[in-house]
Amino acid sequence: MIRALLLIPPSPEHRHIARFSFQSYESKGNYHLQPKEFMAITGCLGERDEAVFVDGTCDKLDEAEFLRRVDGLSGDIIIFSMSNTVWKSDHHYLKEVVRRHPDTPVFVQGDIFLDKEAREFILSECDGVVFYPYMLDIEKMAGVRQSGGAELPGVYNSSGQLFFGKNENRLHHIAGGYPRHELFLSSGYRFPFAKHKKFATVVTTYGCPFVCSYCGSANLPPGVRSNDSILAELRHIESLNIKELWIYDSTFGFYKKESVPLLEEMAAKHDFSWSTFTNHQICTPDFLELMKAAGCHTIILGIDSASESNLKRFRRNSTMSKLEKAIVKANDLKMNICADFILGLENETRHDLEKTISYAMQLPIDYASFNVIVPTPGTSVSEKLKQDGASIFDLVNFDSLGREGNIGNKHLSGDEIIALRNKAVRKFYLRPKHLLRRLQKTTSIEHFQIQMEEMFAIVGKTNRRKGGAARRADA
Repeated sequence: MIRALLLIPPSPEHRHIARFSFQSYESKGNYHLQPKEFMAITGCLGERDEAVFVDGTCDKLDEAEFLRRVDGLSGDIIIFSMSNTVWKSDHHYLKEVVRRHPDTPVFVQGDIFLDKEAREFILSECDGVVFYPYMLDIEKMAGVRQSGGAELPGVYNSSGQLFFGKNENRLHHIAGGYPRHELFLSSGYRFPFAKHKKFATVVTTYGCPFVCSYCGSANLPPGVRSNDSILAELRHIESLNIKELWIYDSTFGFYKKESVPLLEEMAAKHDFSWSTFTNHQICTPDFLELMKAAGCHTIILGIDSASESNLKRFRRNSTMSKLEKAIVKANDLKMNICADFILGLENETRHDLEKTISYAMQLPIDYASFNVIVPTPGTSVSEKLKQDGASIFDLVNFDSLGREGNIGNKHLSGDEIIALRNKAVRKFYLRPKHLLRRLQKTTSIEHFQIQMEEMFAIVGKTNRRKGGAARRADA
């Protein structure tokens, strides 16, 4: 029997920091998502294995309390989550955990390790980097020190080891069990689009089939879970009296051979309420109708920019006419629509940003997520800055909220991009037309409470920036 310790450190000032393998960020509202990589890891455990989970960020632990809990733990393996967004703080906690458990193998997980420089650096302080959480052999990981550092599936544990990258976008079929959801039901986890406060995160496909060069997800080749495993997971979630799902795929529905039968089964035998990321090229009228019948109430679409030509520079293929047709159909079905936008891409001028913001105001959508450009590790944005002489550790602490500043571009300073972003947020969410739309689509008092908490937090955070960290990318 293996006893695995899954640790997420506290975040500075109790910020809602999400630590995913493809990207880390501070929540733009009041939401705090469940850690899907850790959830996947619990699905790799054997039936008799035990998992102990401590989330210092979700539970708002201070340093003393987190380390007190760490001191009281014993296990065969530690997996520790880290973030590019709060690297200095997370690195401090990692060193404390290693010091307190010198005889226990320690593995790390986080977006900063998409960068080779960061992976090579951290290997001197731990036993390996988890980069594909659905492939793990926990027993082998726990015995890695006795095996002399043998190669481990889903883990980077030796210098120069092959790491999944943009040229390795091959499809994997994921075997194994489903997450132990009962470990991840803290009330501190909140989902912004949920109709019910209690929710569960489900992944049908891990990684991303697209190769947009500004996105960390492009580093992780897609892995598709079997419908049998997913349906067994849904039955388990029902047994926990959970009605709300966050289907956290990067692009739900890309592999329709798997997703169509899954949706048909969900429509016939389940009664979940759920949201997901998808892509307008996938959202045919028939597919959206099937999603709606299966309980989907909110879709999240990555629009990113109003300039198709600029997006193509980053290997992002987008067709505005198809996008707008998908939005019309989703509205006909009375689905909610969230659109993601990125502000400050290379070569974008003030006019380009204002055009994107204006486009967001014109669209019949329910939510808009305005994100400032970030040098996410493993992306073309960070690689360009590194070619200009930066170390990956010079590029930490930035995130899409812009709290600690922004890299800027050759036309706009980081401060200018953040100011445009914050203005866009206030303009979008405080329009009387938008407020009326949201009130009309609110389905219960519980839903209303979730919506109001998120709106106040989203708008409130436009006035909470620290400042002083902004600089230009060409500085």
